[in-house]
Amino acid sequence: MEENTSTSPRRIRRPDRYDRVGTLEVEDQAHTTTSTESELRTLFHDLNVQMRSACNVIDWDRIFMTALATISLVLVVFAFFPYLQTQIVTDQEFQHLFVLKSLTISEFQAAPDRVTGKCDVRFNISNLGERSIYHETSVMSIFLDHELLWVSRTGDFFISVGDYMLFNVTINTTAISVPASFVPTALIESRSFHKPLLFKIKYDGMVREGLAAWYEERTHVYVVCGWVEMQFINESTIRGGPANCTLENS
Repeated sequence: MEENTSTSPRRIRRPDRYDRVGTLEVEDQAHTTTSTESELRTLFHDLNVQMRSACNVIDWDRIFMTALATISLVLVVFAFFPYLQTQIVTDQEFQHLFVLKSLTISEFQAAPDRVTGKCDVRFNISNLGERSIYHETSVMSIFLDHELLWVSRTGDFFISVGDYMLFNVTINTTAISVPASFVPTALIESRSFHKPLLFKIKYDGMVREGLAAWYEERTHVYVVCGWVEMQFINESTIRGGPANCTLENS
């Protein structure tokens, strides 16, 4: 019997599987890359959200409106400051009232280089405020037109709340030097033509308000009375008044 030596065909198995290890490594790398990109996108998104939240917390619109309101308020205050200052002076003037009752100058003589005279000034002073007032270190000046003739210190005085007083200032016979003055000519014209002479009185002093040491306020008082029309009542005496006075500054 003859042996069959022919070789039967051998089945060659196809590698039906890939290298799983290499494939898994590639898949893991792809997954890792995808995960990293996803995490980066998430991080950028979170940062964007936080920045927007911070901007919302700051509220720029409110800051802008507040700044605009502040600037507007400052401009309004500067615009109305002169009015406010005038109003304060007006209120003080109403509370502290000066009225010139009379001005008398006797023994009034004028030479080309000097003027002599004896002055008597009477004021009605009222305190319409809420605190007592004390006048001190005050000076009174008397002008004929714009020429200064006499200056004198006045006495200190006190006025309680709601009270008024008659305040008298006397300047004894005093000679003053007035080179190249118009006063002699003015006196001659007044005597000859019965022309009034225009005088002005200025009162400049300090006022202390309140009595308690812890509740004192010192203010400057500057009062102007004029123009006061004065005429001769005899050969050497002129008199004028009454006249209102104004508080020009404090």
